[in-house]
Amino acid sequence: MRVRFLFTTIQFLESVGWGRVGTELLARGHDVSHLAISRRSAAALRDTGADAYVLAERVRALGEVDVAREAARIEARYPIPSLRSVYLSDPVSRGRDEAWLVDRTVRHFLTLERLFDEVRPDVLVPEVGSETMRTAAHLVALDRGITTLFVFLTIFPRPLRLYIDTPHAPIVAPDEVRRLEPTEREEVEAFIRSYIERDRPTLAHRRATITPAKLRDFARHVAVRATAERDNEYLRPSRFVANFAKQRARARLSRRLHEPLPARPFVYFPLHVTDDFKVKRVIPHCVDQAYLIEMVADMLPQGVDLVLKEHPVSIGRNPVGFLRRLTRRKNVHLVDPHVSSHELIRRARAVVVISSTVGLEALLHGQRVLTMGQPFYSGYGVTVDVDSFRELPEAVRRVLDFEPDRERTLEVLHAMMRSTVPGKPAGVDPSPENALELARSLEARAEAARAGARQPELLLPA
Repeated sequence: MRVRFLFTTIQFLESVGWGRVGTELLARGHDVSHLAISRRSAAALRDTGADAYVLAERVRALGEVDVAREAARIEARYPIPSLRSVYLSDPVSRGRDEAWLVDRTVRHFLTLERLFDEVRPDVLVPEVGSETMRTAAHLVALDRGITTLFVFLTIFPRPLRLYIDTPHAPIVAPDEVRRLEPTEREEVEAFIRSYIERDRPTLAHRRATITPAKLRDFARHVAVRATAERDNEYLRPSRFVANFAKQRARARLSRRLHEPLPARPFVYFPLHVTDDFKVKRVIPHCVDQAYLIEMVADMLPQGVDLVLKEHPVSIGRNPVGFLRRLTRRKNVHLVDPHVSSHELIRRARAVVVISSTVGLEALLHGQRVLTMGQPFYSGYGVTVDVDSFRELPEAVRRVLDFEPDRERTLEVLHAMMRSTVPGKPAGVDPSPENALELARSLEARAEAARAGARQPELLLPA
């Protein structure tokens, strides 16, 4: 079955990975097109034999646009409350005038609509991100009945989680959770043992250090920005320098707030990654982590503390004032981000998460878990879940006494393992070997989608 794929990419390294995936798909008889922010990326992608378009050039070709009329049309046509819900999560929106943002967002939609008319893709692969181009592409695809494939990294042996048309849904249908055969139970228990013994974070710890590779990247960014990428809104070498200095200072200052683990019983709350796509785009009601943490801390029984740890990739990215605010409460303690999450999980009375992988890791340990942001592993009866924060006081009390059924947990974990496929997102692993695995998985899921396969309906609060 011949499939026409459309990929959206931002910068060069990301495009290298997806370009290799496209090359594999072309070799398997499919059609491939790319829409890129970077001109340099588009040129490299064309060298793979695929069609590649530069967003800025397509936007400029629109000519005059009645922005007010088109904004009203877009808000009426697409399932969004307003254009604001599209552009505010885009990093480019910071500090920009509203009129400029509306004009830019309208032009993105018009460009994507015309490109879809021209390319006529069967499948969109937007990667996961909050950039306006990706959001608009997904909405246009939904409107036209075109399959969108979202790629996510998991902790399972086959690490790729592929979602159809939505980035936010349970990983498997409830009826996929069933009794296990002895060999299946051994398979999931062997995975649990090996994962816990490995004791490594899913993503490496962020280090704000100067290396020869970073210096070369910076020099290349400066040169490219001054020549081919003058209108690339996401390539800002000066911001790279400012962020690097800021993050080094924050990482150094935040160390003063680190404390040893408390002697008293504690609940473990892993801080969500800064500027995470899911928090910004999918569960924006959870964006104020400080508020949620303070609520949980205040609801814990006397004598029970709350232990916080920064996400490995957020070291130096959380404002020190934010961390200091959290630690002002006497029963809240911030530990060194390099402390093993597995140790914290083992020693905790319970684990409370917004939508962190740590909650899934806690299930491997048989730990009690409270979720607030509808992660893909919630809703199966092995976690305590809240859909409204008014439920939080009762849920905090309940999770401390909750006893997850171990057999049910193993059944849920094995169902999740069966649902994942080979490969990793190209932005995580751009290697040729991964490109081949990813291309095969995308091909199989695209064919399944065209045959009518879909994930369970998105679980939303009533």
